[in-house]
Amino acid sequence: MLLITMAVHQTIKRYTRIISILRRRPMSYDEIQREIALDHSSIEEDLLTSQRTFQRDIKNIATIYDIEIGSDKSTNKYFIKDDVEEIHSRRLRENSEIVNAIRLSKGFGESLIFEERRSLGTEHMAGLIHAIQNRLSVKFEYHKYWDESVSDRTVNPVALKEARNRWYLIAQDGDKVKNFALDRIKNLVISEFRFAPIEYNVHQEFENSFGIINGTNEEAERVVLSFTPQEGRYVESLPLHHSQELVLKNEEEIRFSYFIRPTYDFRMELLSYGDQVKILKPEGLKKSIKSQLQKALKGYK
Repeated sequence: MLLITMAVHQTIKRYTRIISILRRRPMSYDEIQREIALDHSSIEEDLLTSQRTFQRDIKNIATIYDIEIGSDKSTNKYFIKDDVEEIHSRRLRENSEIVNAIRLSKGFGESLIFEERRSLGTEHMAGLIHAIQNRLSVKFEYHKYWDESVSDRTVNPVALKEARNRWYLIAQDGDKVKNFALDRIKNLVISEFRFAPIEYNVHQEFENSFGIINGTNEEAERVVLSFTPQEGRYVESLPLHHSQELVLKNEEEIRFSYFIRPTYDFRMELLSYGDQVKILKPEGLKKSIKSQLQKALKGYK
């Protein structure tokens, strides 16, 4: 059993390394093998393969991750042709790469530097996922930051959602569905009480939202933003929202279009870009951001 587990571990690790390498640029089989060999543990774990095994890996990657790897016969280089990897698979693969980087950095001083952040409440995730899957009510103390109050809650958990490096529990609280930040939850208890299925489509409810704020009066509308070329390239590589579409790109600006609710979370995100972004549409959002900037300027007089 141990030998089988180790073999599976090696295979999955080899797949993730191949995907990561080809996401950087097209490479030949020999170049891919050299890149894999840069990680000394790859040799110890026998991740280097024959070309025949590599061809089999390509087929399995397409099946498991929905990532199609093609080849250019004129250059003998492989490239990612079609990438529709599901977000769950991508995050698992990315986390695997981070764990591997942490292991490699041990004993090398400051070669890997993390942001110092407060706990995200991730210690609650396993228990909450169990409660969600089995429809079990949960109890906890909820500590609000804005008024430092503490309240006891009993809720029916629906899903966990990530927003801006924080995780939130989406749950039915009485007759409403609310959001609870995991890092504000204390003394979590999973009850034995099983609740009836809840008619609430999380993906549909948050499809046109930014961050965690939802259920407000704002309707989704077309938003057009103009970024400076430097900032626009960052936004192009890491989109603000899944609806982001490139409208214009030249030496003066990079313009994107969105279909989104202009909620408080989204407005705060836009304000964080300062003079690197300009709202072109809609007029209401433009006036709202302008008003916020004017208030901020008054604080410096």
